[in-house]
Amino acid sequence: MASLRPVWIVQDRDSGLFLFPDDGTVGFTRMVNDAGLFDSEEAAVETAIDFLDRWLIFSFFVREE
Repeated sequence: MASLRPVWIVQDRDSGLFLFPDDGTVGFTRMVNDAGLFDSEEAAVETAIDFLDRWLIFSFFVREE
C-alpha cells in the first residue's frame, strides 16, 4: 500500500526559479518538477535564508510505494 510523506520546495520570489541540490550547494531551475524536495520545513527555511533574499515555500505530499 502506498503512503504519503510531506515535502517542501523553495522558490525565489524575484526570479521565480526553484532551488535544487547541486554538488554540495544549490542550483536554480525554472521547472517545478526539477525542484529539490526538502524533508523538513526547517531545512527548507534555512536553505531559503542562506541563498535568497525573498522566497516562498510550498508544502505538499508525495506518494511512496
